[in-house]
Amino acid sequence: MRFPWALGLGLSGLLLAGCQHGPSADGKAVGPGTPTTVDWELASLDGVAWTMAPRPGDRAVVFEFLGTECPIAGRVQPELERLAQELGPRGVRFVAVYPNPGETASGIRNHRAEAGQTVEAGLDPGQRLADRFGVTVTPEVVVLASDGRLIYQGRVNDQYGAVGKGRPAPTRHDLAEALREFIDTGEPKAVRTTPVGCRIQRLP
Repeated sequence: MRFPWALGLGLSGLLLAGCQHGPSADGKAVGPGTPTTVDWELASLDGVAWTMAPRPGDRAVVFEFLGTECPIAGRVQPELERLAQELGPRGVRFVAVYPNPGETASGIRNHRAEAGQTVEAGLDPGQRLADRFGVTVTPEVVVLASDGRLIYQGRVNDQYGAVGKGRPAPTRHDLAEALREFIDTGEPKAVRTTPVGCRIQRLP
């Protein structure tokens, strides 16, 4: 079985119609998920070009755009790890993506070890994946169904309404709600929320 969101080494083109819309009000659907052809590249933490092969039973993939020096990204990582442990057996694959060019593989490995992260991780050479999805901050998540349709994009939860303005704990867990609804219904609703975090360092 081949899924259209599988990473293709050397392939070009990503047509994701749902990602062309601007952010809507938090929690509002921006339209039906649109079947797409999705091809892109990542690199392993060793700097080797990485082709992510689909696995039998995968229903969705969650791309976690993270930064090692962003405190808000650090706050959401335990929740991301819990979701990966809970929903991985139900066909949801989690992949941590590091788009900041100033971060080193050794620094990322050390940070992940200290944070107890176990999901697979890769680098985003040239910030091509971040640019394709319009990701500008960390943390931000992009969730695709196995047929390439957008399930969810935005924040992990609502703990932060703005940088420096956070609650002691989140009151809404947007990513978890979107994933569980998709698992229950099989319908990707292309929901978007506005992420709050640290600006991705842009390449010159």
